[in-house]
Amino acid sequence: MSLCCTPTNKKSVFPLSLLTLAIFSSTALAAENKYTCQQLDKLNTRSQQVVTPPSICESLIGDVNGWRSALADNGWGVQLSWNPTILYDLRDQQRDPQEYSGQNFTWAQTMALNVTYDLGRIGFSKDAQLTISPQWSTSNYQDGYPRLHNIATLAVNQPFLDGQIELQYGFYPLIRQFYGMILGGNSSSAALGPTSVIPVQVGISLNAPTPTFTFIARDSDKKLYNNFAVSRSMSPKGHLDDVEQNPYGLKWHVDGANPILVNEVGYKQDASDTERSLWFRAGGIYNTSHYDYYDKPGDSSDNYAFYVANTVQLTQPQLGLPLGLYLDTKVNYAPDDRNAYTSDFQVTLFDIGLFPGRQQDMTSLGYTRSFISHKFRDSLKPADLEAPQSINAISLSHAFRLTTGIYWINGITWQDNPTLVPKRDDAVLYQSSMYWNF
Repeated sequence: MSLCCTPTNKKSVFPLSLLTLAIFSSTALAAENKYTCQQLDKLNTRSQQVVTPPSICESLIGDVNGWRSALADNGWGVQLSWNPTILYDLRDQQRDPQEYSGQNFTWAQTMALNVTYDLGRIGFSKDAQLTISPQWSTSNYQDGYPRLHNIATLAVNQPFLDGQIELQYGFYPLIRQFYGMILGGNSSSAALGPTSVIPVQVGISLNAPTPTFTFIARDSDKKLYNNFAVSRSMSPKGHLDDVEQNPYGLKWHVDGANPILVNEVGYKQDASDTERSLWFRAGGIYNTSHYDYYDKPGDSSDNYAFYVANTVQLTQPQLGLPLGLYLDTKVNYAPDDRNAYTSDFQVTLFDIGLFPGRQQDMTSLGYTRSFISHKFRDSLKPADLEAPQSINAISLSHAFRLTTGIYWINGITWQDNPTLVPKRDDAVLYQSSMYWNF
């Protein structure tokens, strides 16, 4: 889940990933039970390539009375999270009906349960894992946030050759396999929502999972990789229509949604005593679903996009811990004859442990500029509507670790053009959310 925003991954409302923090805060000790919290982490879900679940060391209830140890003895792992969020435009530009997230006071919440099972116990290959993840999400902004009561993930993950080859198949959202949307993030989504994310715009599944097969190959050092997936596209009408057609998450077919192919090449290096963290990736998306042309009424075609992203640690790791300053950059492109958002770039600086004695906090400053297709803008003229040429956003946020398993995140985003159509005055959006990991 995106901890800088609601866990339905509506693209990062603020460029801040608490899951990143969770990876960096596994220092607490488990109670005197059969397994340490680090050992129990081996049963955390591996179903998401770009999101690492929080350590059991960062759990409110941990292994109290050995309940997680008892489950682990039988091959089971369990994690529950809850993420309530509020969002409001401090310029008080309320309207009825509401046009963007935060225009009226907006609240949302998501609860997700990850259940895993070690399939090696019943004849699968070594370290094969089943993940079942039901989720429940709701909000008072009906046109911006989907109501979810679905299975977010039902997938089998199988590593081979000590992890150099990895297969995954089942039902799961593609956005958590590629790109790294929630790391750094795109602050412009504070008002515009997930449709402003170009990979989502061209059909990568977001809220409702899609039937997918993923194949990952890594070099012997497990740093250089190629990640390929074939899946069903999200509905070309958008993520809200996709959820409406697939309310429980396990539907094989959705009207208008055809196969989509995604391939990402990358290099990923973890921080150590001698090396800084680095993750470079570049990818392409090809969707065989039909998207209407703006400049050819009645005609449609397939869709595609390209992206390049890089997340690099700028300061030397301290005692092997990935503390310090990071830079995350992203560039995206999609053809302007069938996509409203045709390109964008994002730059985010985030610092882990910026303040003395607060090594598990995270501070983030980000800028995003999204460019709007001139063919889309021209298509609005007959209706006397106008869209902006570009959308800019600057955001500042801070994640404060209240105690083990609880983070409180606050942020401010200034954004011009908080709606794509019609044009509205600039927004100053305040967001406050909490993340509880049980």
